[in-house]
Amino acid sequence: MKIIIVGATQVGIELAEYLVGAGHAITLVDSEHSALSQIADRLDLRVVQGEASWPSVLRKAGAENTELLVATTPNDEYNIAVCSVASSLFAVPRKIARIRSPEYLTEAQSLFNEHAIPIDHIISPEHITAGAVLDLLELSGTTAVGSFANKRVVIASAVCTRGGRLLGFPLENLCQADPKARVLALYRNHELVSDFKKEMLAEGDEVFFCAERSRVMSFLSSIVPLETGAKNITIAGGSHTADELARTLSARYRVKLIEPDPQRAARIFPRMMQYSSLELFCADPCDKEFMIEEHLDKSDRFIAASPNDEINIISSLMLKRLNNIKSIAVIRRSSLHDLSTSERDGQGADTVVSPREAVISALLSDIRQEGVLKMRLFRSGLSEGIELMVQGGRFSSRVVGRRIADLTLPPGVVLGMVLRDNKLLACTDDLKFEDGDRVIAYLHDHKQMRRLVALFKPRAFWIPRGRVWS
Repeated sequence: MKIIIVGATQVGIELAEYLVGAGHAITLVDSEHSALSQIADRLDLRVVQGEASWPSVLRKAGAENTELLVATTPNDEYNIAVCSVASSLFAVPRKIARIRSPEYLTEAQSLFNEHAIPIDHIISPEHITAGAVLDLLELSGTTAVGSFANKRVVIASAVCTRGGRLLGFPLENLCQADPKARVLALYRNHELVSDFKKEMLAEGDEVFFCAERSRVMSFLSSIVPLETGAKNITIAGGSHTADELARTLSARYRVKLIEPDPQRAARIFPRMMQYSSLELFCADPCDKEFMIEEHLDKSDRFIAASPNDEINIISSLMLKRLNNIKSIAVIRRSSLHDLSTSERDGQGADTVVSPREAVISALLSDIRQEGVLKMRLFRSGLSEGIELMVQGGRFSSRVVGRRIADLTLPPGVVLGMVLRDNKLLACTDDLKFEDGDRVIAYLHDHKQMRRLVALFKPRAFWIPRGRVWS
């Protein structure tokens, strides 16, 4: 596929890197020459310097023959202008734009459609990040969650902790604990354990598994002690992500939102006071005396969602030391992730959410590469979960009618579950794929995605069901 990516942002660069690895022809457009020259030396792609909203620059980037344009700059109006020019002058079939302002998002359905602003998909980093935090709250005890099959199935990870029922037992006991769940991978000291079924579950091990959403907590109880439901949540704010979390969570919890900026606190106060179970404080979330004085150190959960990574790390660490409060920290820089978590020394945040990882996952899902329905990156983008569509018959497909045990899967790929006729099936050795199956798989190395997609792709002479020739 020919794709233009506008913006040499962190998201734009990592998206380009991933798509180049998947075999797509990428052109990256940015106004800064220095950013482009470094990328061109590292990746096999085209770079074009200039303002992407200018017709001449889009023409130079090859917009006439482009199948998809993705605008990733931090400027909403610029992204809108780029997509409008690409549609009006070059008839680019699909446009995806990164949109952040609530002013646009609240009117998204009316604004972004074929009869108004020609953008096919919008990506809101704050909304996506808030969704990732909400998943972790709902499935408490997990350290990462990806939803598949219309949110019926999740791929999740959890770190084994003292009190888990199967700690000290072979992992094959966990595999047998729930026949409708699948263990996908075991990581010990951040390294993949290749033949994990005979391994004894140890404290600190990270287990990736696939299960129906309604069965996740039952499965989790085998490796982590389940906690009583949270009632009181404190959020370190100062961002649109924090605001959205506060509004959403106030329907189910008592929420206290800390806003450090007095001007911003005054601006959001009228909106926040519409929610009876939400309190707004103007204070520094790293102020220990304030936290104790307002009894915020007695919260059931703490969400560090300020726009500053250092504040999120420090406030999570402080509350962990004050009263061992479970916390989720939003950390933007991947270099700080290891410093942020409590996995090694019991200090810091219990779980880290990477907005970059969540946004790139959403973009990759919206791009809809051939046969791919959904994607979710894990482990700082090193691994991924993927949902694939099985297409074809016995003669046109490499997988239809064949036992899973007889397939040659790429290294590090584990098949989790199948959605067939609205029924969920575990991927056992004897299961045979059928046309129309939706397969959820885990890839330890995301670079194997290209080989996995090729395996499930029907041969060139395949004619889709229902095709009528005239």
